[in-house]
Amino acid sequence: MKILPKYIIRQLIITLFFALAVYTFVLLMGNMMKQLTDLLVNRHLGLGVVAWFVALMMPSILSFSLPMALLAAVLLVFGRMSADHEITAMRANGVGLGGVAAPVILLSVLLAGVCFYINATLAPQCRFQYRTLFFDLGTKKPMELLEEGVCMKDFPGYMIYVGRKNKTNVEDVVLYMLNTNGNVTASLRAKTGTVTGYPATKKLVLDLYDVQGDIRDAKDPTNIGKIHPGATVGRYPVELDLGKAFKQASVARKLPDLLFGELLQEIRDLRSRGIYPAAALMEAHQRVASAVACIAFALLGIPLGIRASRKETSIGIALSLGLALIFYLVTVLANALRNKPYLYPEAILWSPNLIFELVGLWLLWRVSKV
Repeated sequence: MKILPKYIIRQLIITLFFALAVYTFVLLMGNMMKQLTDLLVNRHLGLGVVAWFVALMMPSILSFSLPMALLAAVLLVFGRMSADHEITAMRANGVGLGGVAAPVILLSVLLAGVCFYINATLAPQCRFQYRTLFFDLGTKKPMELLEEGVCMKDFPGYMIYVGRKNKTNVEDVVLYMLNTNGNVTASLRAKTGTVTGYPATKKLVLDLYDVQGDIRDAKDPTNIGKIHPGATVGRYPVELDLGKAFKQASVARKLPDLLFGELLQEIRDLRSRGIYPAAALMEAHQRVASAVACIAFALLGIPLGIRASRKETSIGIALSLGLALIFYLVTVLANALRNKPYLYPEAILWSPNLIFELVGLWLLWRVSKV
């Protein structure tokens, strides 16, 4: 590789690294502050476990932050090079704008491939593992499965509410037993309880103490007149099957949890049954469009950076945020219209990429003529 492409790539990679770190941190805090508070405060998880949860969410964040960081890096690098008259010096020595832009476009294509791999494979796997990791931790640290102040529906046949918990006990527990239709057949209230995990059988035993309960008619659980209140017992053990809970979570995989090949198969299956796969189609298009955004942002960022001719970091950051905001607002709009195929939401989703690329090419042509 010649000296000039090496110089441009090195400047881009250094700037990209810092921009990516900033954008990823901001998006991570914006998206996960509530979850992190829940993990640390309500579930009392250790920092090591919380760090693993953050690592599992990182690919989903990178799919958004990587194109934004590339745009910011291109704007900053070319803005500084233009302000320092480096672009003018290159052109005076016979280097055309195409030779200056080529390494950037090559880098954007490589990053688009990385972004597509994240969107197609890595992010869905990590997202699904994030949702099911509690069940893996459950038999080893069963208390971590129980969340304070929330009615949990993770265990088939039960809804559980825990008022408070510490390392060994739970307090103010309300347990609802459900039939196969999801109707409450009994409700129990306990002052205290303990949780024991059995890794070999993938089961938890919730021992409730000082229990009061209401029993309903199994055949007519919604009939208030058939409730039998006032049952009391000193100890009432409840067996919770983590294996069934994990299997239920595995079967109920959502579209964002599917690998790209599985997503395409889902589209084919729905079409074979005569169902228009609106949501699956939008998910597939969004994964590809998000990756291609790296190329669109690079093409637009080169001439904008040259024309801005500013060294200030704030200018590049503001431009990149504004353009990225437009891109992702259109993405949100397209997803909102996913169930209205007559409005062509896929075309709306791809429109920012197409417009940015065309405008970028036109601006490059204009700059090359100056």
